[in-house]
Amino acid sequence: MVLRKTIFLIFGVFILFLTSCFEVAKEIQDWTQVNTSDQLLGKQHFLDNDGIKVFLPESFKPYNAVEYTALIDSLVVNNEDLEIERARLRNIREMEGNYYIFFDSTANSSYTINTIPYTPITRQDAKYLLGIIRQNQEEMSSVTDLDYTKITAKHNNNGGTQIFKAIFKIEDRKIHHQAYQHVYFVSSNKKTALINLTTPFDVNFDPFLEKMIL
Repeated sequence: MVLRKTIFLIFGVFILFLTSCFEVAKEIQDWTQVNTSDQLLGKQHFLDNDGIKVFLPESFKPYNAVEYTALIDSLVVNNEDLEIERARLRNIREMEGNYYIFFDSTANSSYTINTIPYTPITRQDAKYLLGIIRQNQEEMSSVTDLDYTKITAKHNNNGGTQIFKAIFKIEDRKIHHQAYQHVYFVSSNKKTALINLTTPFDVNFDPFLEKMIL
């Protein structure tokens, strides 16, 4: 199962967003307060290699792998944390399909999207994926100071589009910081995309996702 392989690649320790610029980032509230699609202010990005259009807040800027590596080098001062984020980037790059990276320096948030071979997502798949995610989180918590709390996990299928959405709160017990991880699997029009959003805020990103065109 393609999705099974991807789970182990995307759920790393997002220490970068737990430790860097948190005091500044938590004061930024613009796009994080959006509740409906008619309030959206953003920019459409065309993912050339896949013919996909994503709609993101204007503060998100595209990065290639070299640029993003330089960015995390400048933000992270702890060598261990830096290696973890570099490893996550390598995993993103090594996944089958194409990858795209966006970062919002004002809200200290990252958005990555990987296109993987088309895989319709059933409700049973969603349950299985959630189980794998929770298992990985338990293993990570046992060797780090991180606690994971599920905020929501949903599966929707309207006949043409299948979406699995999971949101988790990540808390660092040692430094008393937190972050939120949003994961979306979207399958439609014979394409499947894996989206990972990490932000210091508990945000409603669905209105932006609804403007995505596969």
